Amino acid sequence: MANEDVIKQWVLDELKILGFSLKNKNLAKESAEKTFPALYKAVVHASKKQNGNRGAADFSYFVSGEGTRNQYLILIETKDDNSDIINLNNDSLVLDEKSTVNYAVNGAVWYAKQIQKETKLYPRIFAIGISGDYKRQSIIPYFVNETGGFVSLPKTTSLKEFTSGKIDEYYRVNVEHQTPQSELKSEELSKIASKLHNDIRTYTSLKNSLKAPLVASILLGIHSKELALGDLKGSLTMKNNDGVVIYRAVESYLEQRQTMEPDFDDSKVKPILAEFSFLKVNKALYMPTDKLDNRSPLYEFTSVLFDVYNTVKIGDDADILGDFYSEFVKYNDSDGNVLGIVLTPKHITSLMADLIEVGKDNYLLDPTTGSGAFLVAGMNRMVKQISHDDDYESNFNEVVSSHLYGVENEPSIYAVAASNMILRGDGKSNMTYGDFFKYQRNKPDDKSDSYIVSKAKRIDRVLMNPPYSQGKKAPEYKFVKHALELIDNGGILAVIMPISVLVSGGKGVTAKELKEFKEWLLSDYIVKSVITMNPLTFYPTATQTVVVIIQKNMGIGQGNKKTKLINYTDDGYTLIPKKGLIPNGTNEQKREQLIDVVVNDEDAPDELMMKVQLTSDNEWLHNAHYVNPDKPTDGDFMQSIEDYVAFKQNMILHGRGDLFNDD
Repeated sequence: MANEDVIKQWVLDELKILGFSLKNKNLAKESAEKTFPALYKAVVHASKKQNGNRGAADFSYFVSGEGTRNQYLILIETKDDNSDIINLNNDSLVLDEKSTVNYAVNGAVWYAKQIQKETKLYPRIFAIGISGDYKRQSIIPYFVNETGGFVSLPKTTSLKEFTSGKIDEYYRVNVEHQTPQSELKSEELSKIASKLHNDIRTYTSLKNSLKAPLVASILLGIHSKELALGDLKGSLTMKNNDGVVIYRAVESYLEQRQTMEPDFDDSKVKPILAEFSFLKVNKALYMPTDKLDNRSPLYEFTSVLFDVYNTVKIGDDADILGDFYSEFVKYNDSDGNVLGIVLTPKHITSLMADLIEVGKDNYLLDPTTGSGAFLVAGMNRMVKQISHDDDYESNFNEVVSSHLYGVENEPSIYAVAASNMILRGDGKSNMTYGDFFKYQRNKPDDKSDSYIVSKAKRIDRVLMNPPYSQGKKAPEYKFVKHALELIDNGGILAVIMPISVLVSGGKGVTAKELKEFKEWLLSDYIVKSVITMNPLTFYPTATQTVVVIIQKNMGIGQGNKKTKLINYTDDGYTLIPKKGLIPNGTNEQKREQLIDVVVNDEDAPDELMMKVQLTSDNEWLHNAHYVNPDKPTDGDFMQSIEDYVAFKQNMILHGRGDLFNDD
């Protein structure tokens, strides 16, 4: 079998699984004369040699959108060498004869453009270049519209997006740049959060640290069923103003929970109520104003949040307080960023829970709880594994009361996290207010009072995002180290942290400290995976991160086990102006592939994963070990020349032309 026949066979087999085959006569290989006569006529002048003769894509088929009348033409060109997938110059697709003949994407786009010249039958064409072999494929799609204009689309790992059930959504997101259906509710919630944030600024002088507790307190009041909008009458008395009314509703609800549930104790109630007490005395919140038809800002905010509470389902992936809190700390002047708080996006918290297989029998700790997103993700996985039988309620109560643990040192954030868990139908999870470094599994031998004893009988899973850039006092690696000391042997930790922690140790950490930490890790732990994440994961915060998965292996350590160094920078999420980071339609398959590699130990091409024996001296990142085997394209060569010329000119303009002297 010739080399290119191998990748062609892969395409045939892949499409057969998806329901397209030569036998079914819904797929054409090369000539479409018998299968798609109209398409055959449309390529009469489409030769890639650009001589006006007939052309034919390697594969072509049609897809009708599910539930729409949209029809899409899919054209596929293949090459056996991954170096021949695409030729670009300054990120622009080159469509000269050499490029259309020798490169898969360029040839596919050429065919699509010629078809659009010849006929108006196919206003939506996806032109796809595929290269490689049965083990390793590169798949790059373009969209070509009815005028012949084309746009590049995210690189994908399969052809699943180009099937009836998925193609409409793929088109909506990547061509029309609309919000994915899965994100519409989050987008709506984000808009509400943004407007509420602006209203808080407009009508009150509330400081940043109180904004999230304000929302938490109102939502808890609504959740209590003891608060009605009509209860907020705009009273100016210190005994019955709108803030007092909301506070009392929360207080009464928490006291009822204490009475009914013995494990719902003062250690949770008192810090929450303490953080909500500002409601009772902040005049800017409870004073009526002409701007709001003589109602108080609290009335306005509560009205908005009643609508949110009643329309957004609390459960599944909804995380109302997490979304509001994200809105409040995303600005540079917010308390969150000053404290090093960088909230983890929910698609990352759920992914990390998947990567360490959090289950209903596990005991999960989040050492730096923040708004509670990791505990929410862990609880989601646990609850989904509980059978819906007669014992469901007791099993649910067992999970939420005994299997979830969190620690948070900032009082306002603690109140938000605890409230978040209550809104999720929990509240009994063991959230601790205090310094994580004083959090211990057992009472210390020195009988010191400055410690917090964990209630967990076991800790075998940890999900965490340590505070960033706290300097020498508390660098990120120290949070990881203490968390690892707390877990039981065999337990697994997943942490997302700045990439600098593995490269330099982070802010204020010496090379000696970093090496000692790595040696400590390798002696009693297994570094299972180091995953380089999308650089835009924490947008708009410019934080390049890695997810590190570590298993406790006391007395044995890493040994001869190799670590999976993974490049997950292309995670299927794209930055869209004014929308932020959203899934582009390839996210699910890329997530599945990552889970297969990390959890199911499936193989992957080197550009995605390399297995490396770690030492305290070598690099612990994928890009330090991967060498691209593909030869550079003409476009790559020209780009390098242009980059060099631009760099040289810049240095000369800045008085450093001496760098380029021959001597």
